[in-house]
Amino acid sequence: MVVRLWLRTFFLLGFFCHSQEYFEGELLYKIEYETLNKNISAEYMAKEFGDSFTAFVKEDRYTMIYNGSGSNGWMKIIVRLDEGYSYTEYEKLDTIAKTKFAPETSPLLLFERNHKEKKEVMGELCESVTINVLPGEDMSFVKEIRGTHYFSPKYRLNPEKYKEYGNGYWNDYVKESGAISIRNETEYQPFFISTSVAVNIEEMKLDDSLFEPNPNKPIRLE
Repeated sequence: MVVRLWLRTFFLLGFFCHSQEYFEGELLYKIEYETLNKNISAEYMAKEFGDSFTAFVKEDRYTMIYNGSGSNGWMKIIVRLDEGYSYTEYEKLDTIAKTKFAPETSPLLLFERNHKEKKEVMGELCESVTINVLPGEDMSFVKEIRGTHYFSPKYRLNPEKYKEYGNGYWNDYVKESGAISIRNETEYQPFFISTSVAVNIEEMKLDDSLFEPNPNKPIRLE
């Protein structure tokens, strides 16, 4: 009886610990563009920024690779939550930009969790968080950025790791949702709308080399 009780307790504890783990794995997203300006075509956006991207996610870091084939080629962004820096590399540029995390300074126009309006993504019925911001001086040509990010609690993130990552108020998004966004609808007024949707998600152990900048290119601090 004691042995049976011990085994039952061990199983429950093991299940609880496993359920508390954060997602680690690979996600593939398809991207579609809708133009709001007759001078910018959806085909041009897909070529420059890619019609898909792959994300590699661990608890304290992630990497995104966009398959653009335009003037700068593909783009790779490494976000090192453990370091407090991000690295941005373009295929056809000779250097890698290293940027220190900083609080978001763009005025926040709206931050709202949408409990009722849900969309199905890969069989998951997802709530969303809407984040609307007024861009800063470096993007003054954009009047407003409106983003709605759908998530499933199945793909958990650790909000503690994102506390200092204020870019686009993403630390607030992760605090509110606690999960990876698997559908993103982003409107860059008055130019275009970008919709990225996860089409394949695989949970797996990832090699740390996926989160290291290219050693063959010099790094410049921005």
